[in-house]
Amino acid sequence: MKKLYILIIILCFGLASMAQKPEKVLSSSVFKAMDSRAQSDIDSEMDKARQNFKKILLKEKTNAMANIGLSIVYSYDKYSKKDYFEAWKYFQIADENSSQIVGGQLEVLNEYFFKENKRRRNRPLKKNMEWERQIVEDKLIKFVREENKLEYADKFLTKFPDSKYTKNVEHIRTYIEYRTAENTNSVEGYNAFLKKYPAAAQKNIAILIRNSIAYEKAVAANNLSTLKAFVKNYPEAIEVEEAYKLMSLLAYDEAAKSRNIETLENFMRQYPNSTKMPKAKLLIKELMFEWAKSINTIEAYNKFVALYPEGKHYIDIFNLKAGALGQQLLMDFPMENYLFIKGFDNQQFNDFGGSVIKRPNGEIVLVANSKKSKDNMYDTWLLGLDQNGKMVWNSFLGNKYDDFANKVVVNSRNEIFVAGITNAILGSIPGQAWVYKLGADGSNIYNTKLEASEVLGFGIYENGNAIVGSYTINVADSTNAPLIIKINKDGKKLWSRSYSSTGKVYDLSVANNTAFLTTGNWLCAIDENGYLKWDNYLSEGQLITAVGNNASGSVIYAGKKGQKGYAICFDAAGNTLWEQTYPSPGIGNYSEVTLLGDGSMLLAGTFSNAINIIKIGADGAIIKQKEFSLPYGISLNGIEWSNDNFVIISATKMGEKSDIVVFKMAF
Repeated sequence: MKKLYILIIILCFGLASMAQKPEKVLSSSVFKAMDSRAQSDIDSEMDKARQNFKKILLKEKTNAMANIGLSIVYSYDKYSKKDYFEAWKYFQIADENSSQIVGGQLEVLNEYFFKENKRRRNRPLKKNMEWERQIVEDKLIKFVREENKLEYADKFLTKFPDSKYTKNVEHIRTYIEYRTAENTNSVEGYNAFLKKYPAAAQKNIAILIRNSIAYEKAVAANNLSTLKAFVKNYPEAIEVEEAYKLMSLLAYDEAAKSRNIETLENFMRQYPNSTKMPKAKLLIKELMFEWAKSINTIEAYNKFVALYPEGKHYIDIFNLKAGALGQQLLMDFPMENYLFIKGFDNQQFNDFGGSVIKRPNGEIVLVANSKKSKDNMYDTWLLGLDQNGKMVWNSFLGNKYDDFANKVVVNSRNEIFVAGITNAILGSIPGQAWVYKLGADGSNIYNTKLEASEVLGFGIYENGNAIVGSYTINVADSTNAPLIIKINKDGKKLWSRSYSSTGKVYDLSVANNTAFLTTGNWLCAIDENGYLKWDNYLSEGQLITAVGNNASGSVIYAGKKGQKGYAICFDAAGNTLWEQTYPSPGIGNYSEVTLLGDGSMLLAGTFSNAINIIKIGADGAIIKQKEFSLPYGISLNGIEWSNDNFVIISATKMGEKSDIVVFKMAF
């Protein structure tokens, strides 16, 4: 009997030992979990594996097979208790001790690698461990990025300071902290951020917004001491000059109420450029006269005569930020006569493209491409700005998938047309041509899709019909063919015309019910029924991408000729009036032809990530040329004449995150 007990004990110990072998745990519990579909089965088997692997590590902390097993368990996406931080920790230990994995353990581990990805069969252990490292580390960094929580970023940096993703996570943490400060929208919030991250990429914009908020608070307090404190605390703020102006007004009010000459003279010394200086001088004169009369002496009158020998927001975080971004951009822009410069950022998303137009009521309409929220696809972002660039309304237009606007046009009835692409999926499905029409009050008139690839050119006839410039794609050889479509005022197709040449209708312009269009090297004019009035084929090496009409009824086409800029002018009958070439400012092309109030024209485009604009006279000769650039690049979206020689320019600020830039200036 005693021998029987001993045998039972030995068998128990043997079974316990067998159950604790890491390769056995992997091949049983982990593999069962991977083969299971029910969540309860997955969790049950992974729980067993986790507990058994940890029991092994209690006795042998650096056991490579147990550590890789825990890494596999914690990184398994379907496991309810997955923890990518733990997975990465255990993997690193396993990797350091991978030389332990031999024989039967290696066979079981290779079986796991094969189950995970059939391409990993028969690869050396070192190669599979490198593969596994990439998987586990990528899962961890993806988790940290997508969760976008400060606690995870801090945890990552604390636990894995030497990771190749450390810099990236530091940027994520800084961004999260910045958004926290932005959401608090307080001086204290921005100050805390700046103190904690003095070298953050958002430092300059944080300072600008903080200063703006501090200034608004000081203005709201409406007392001299608060404004003085603002100037003292933020001496480099762009609002300091305005603060001094307000301080001078408040200081004058205090001095005037005192009716004390010494107090008024002290005000004049402190605020020599105040607009209240004339009133202060006049009040001192009156007080001196009263003093002289009250003294009633020769000396008092003489003193008076010696001294006077002869007889005053769309105010919200968006516009604050737009102004601050504009001021930041101004640091890199050339000195020009700007009426305003604004930067528009929608919730830290990428904002890009579109165009700009002025409505008959003077309002500026800006279209761009952005998202309503993180989980949404791209839509067209439509903004209404006042004459000073302040946003007064905004809305999103779009359909089910990605929507991108290329053009915005306004007719004489103040109705808005937005045209571009709809039903696209960025990077995979190209979508189709799209036109959206809104009433003068912003109401939807129609939202129509056309049988074409996208809208590049758009023009409106006097009767309210419109013409669309687009193209079709030949699936067989991926070539493009020009296409125009005419639609009525309700967005219904009237007719279409396709052409045998290759290319796209890059741009078109309507004048006197004639449409002038360009497909690159073929220029033409068509009547209201789509019939050709005249055309002109350019020689090889010429590419025209912009067209516009001048005040005399002529049409100007612009693009490039070889490596140079190029423009050609025709009269209404298609006779060439002049052609000019221009020095190339870089790689690019002219995309806009704009008529100014004085009859001159602007040719504008993006060249080598900078905006180049030339002003030309009636003969095409250059009058002046300007370039606008930013450190990470800027591309032109659209340009619109405003009044006199002022233009409104919309552009996309490029970089890690793109924003829309709008500025109004004299040209």
